[in-house]
Amino acid sequence: SIEFFNRFYRPENTTVLVVGDVKADEVYKMAKKYFGAWKKGNFKSDIPAEPEQKETRYAHVQMEGFPPYLELNYKSPAFVDTSREVAALDIISKLLFAERSDLYKKLVIDEQKVRFLSGGFFFTHDPYLYTISSSVVKEEDMQYVKDEIDKALENIKTQPVDKLLLEQTKSNLKYSAAMDMDSPSSIAGSLTYYIWITGNPESLNRIYATYDKVTSDDIIRAAKKYFVPQHLTISTISSQKEGGIK
Repeated sequence: SIEFFNRFYRPENTTVLVVGDVKADEVYKMAKKYFGAWKKGNFKSDIPAEPEQKETRYAHVQMEGFPPYLELNYKSPAFVDTSREVAALDIISKLLFAERSDLYKKLVIDEQKVRFLSGGFFFTHDPYLYTISSSVVKEEDMQYVKDEIDKALENIKTQPVDKLLLEQTKSNLKYSAAMDMDSPSSIAGSLTYYIWITGNPESLNRIYATYDKVTSDDIIRAAKKYFVPQHLTISTISSQKEGGIK
């Protein structure tokens, strides 16, 4: 633990972010007083790239008495605040898996086959996962739920998104984020997230400017590129010995 602390708790890995009714000169003086003597480290991380996944993988946990659970994990890209791919994938999460989406209404509200449905990915410095999760009411419906998700993904690959729906979704993303930043702590939390990924608080403004540029064609291209079976890992929990999902 001491070695970990000495490696990573260093000024080059740290940002001091102050939000509120303060004077910049006073903040700088305090930062210099309390952090000025902090010595820079010399540790360099050597993280090998993950080999490319070339076929669908399966992971199953057998557990009696646990609500059946289905998760589809596709590879997702590293965050780049000017990437239309990144913005398009985030918009897809709202189009397909938000409470107002057709798929959510069908599976959760009308048919009541799943308790909840969600989908999306975290903005991260390195490539990560685009995860679609659902808690299924009955085990025998898990394949059906997976098939319905597959249909929605295939549809987004081929059918242009309605222009009005796309604009409403982009607007919702932007103004929901703006309304969430209603206190110094929430503003700081939003900024630190982007500073963590890119080192630059302006990334927050740039990614929302990128959302505005996303077209229906961008969404189709991103869906075709990332929602592919060779980059999919299917995870399931049920009382059965095997997941049984194709």
